[in-house]
Amino acid sequence: MTADRTATIAATAAPPAGRAGRTARAPARDKRAVAAPRGAGASATGGPDAAAVYPCGDAAHEQIVRDLRPRARVLALASGKGGVGKTNVAVNLAIGLSAAGRRVLLVDADIGLANVDLVLGQRPRGHLGHVLAGRVPLEAVVQDGPAGIHWVPGAAHLPEAANLDGAARQALFDGLTALEQEHDYLVLDLPAGIGPSVVPFVQQADELVLVTTPEPPALLDAYTLLKATAPTPQDGPEDVSLVVNMVGHRREALRVHERLSATATRFLRRDIAFLGYVFCDGHVGRAVQKQRPIALAYPHSQAAWCLKQIAGALLDGRTPPKGRRGTFLERLANLLAGSAR
Repeated sequence: MTADRTATIAATAAPPAGRAGRTARAPARDKRAVAAPRGAGASATGGPDAAAVYPCGDAAHEQIVRDLRPRARVLALASGKGGVGKTNVAVNLAIGLSAAGRRVLLVDADIGLANVDLVLGQRPRGHLGHVLAGRVPLEAVVQDGPAGIHWVPGAAHLPEAANLDGAARQALFDGLTALEQEHDYLVLDLPAGIGPSVVPFVQQADELVLVTTPEPPALLDAYTLLKATAPTPQDGPEDVSLVVNMVGHRREALRVHERLSATATRFLRRDIAFLGYVFCDGHVGRAVQKQRPIALAYPHSQAAWCLKQIAGALLDGRTPPKGRRGTFLERLANLLAGSAR
């Protein structure tokens, strides 16, 4: 291998610069991305020539750098119906992933009715409303949360912030794209329902995590959400999984999954993985009253154990983001720009 190509590979494998005071882990090098194509020329030392591997010069090199740049796996937590405990699941899931050594960014994407701050028990120094108004950059409102997570507060009690104009939306996407590249997981706590602030986010996520309860209205709304966001397998996220909250027994959760999965397979041709369940546990309400995540307030409770298992299931066998080019926010911006025309 030539010295030039060695330097080129080292440059493409280097992680991007992180936020001040944070150290980003170096990504695993993708050997397939740096291997010479079949039939490429060889250097004098017998290895592939850099000019053959990168025939287009600087433009091709920049594309390779973009492709090798690490980015977060994006989890969109959504529910067709409010009141099913989605925010609790999102917060404690983020904590569970962080406890497993992953860099996690939790985004309260419920612009207008945000409440992640209440579950975390933290008073944010700024929120997305300030960013959208142009008062501060997004970097300034990223909070250091418990158990090593980072989180972005939503614009609480500002319903008008849900209708973003093009410039404000692009500024938000630019900031989130930079943050996405510094984390392993981006956990989106989305609004309930199937509005315009939900569907595009779900469609461009790597995985939709549906949160429901066993009640028929919650199940129907969960299916409606899935139908709206993934009318065909090509339109939706790569993976769809289910968390059944507030169950009395594991068998109850399995029956819920069986019903929803069978319906989605028959009518939408979508597979729904069973990610886990959370017991109906009085400790959850007490943790909310304390404004502390149950994983920290009552780590030995049944609900905390369930949420830890869900985090473990996400880590078990999940592959890095694949198949789609660009970061999640770049894909989302392109989708919304196309729908606006």
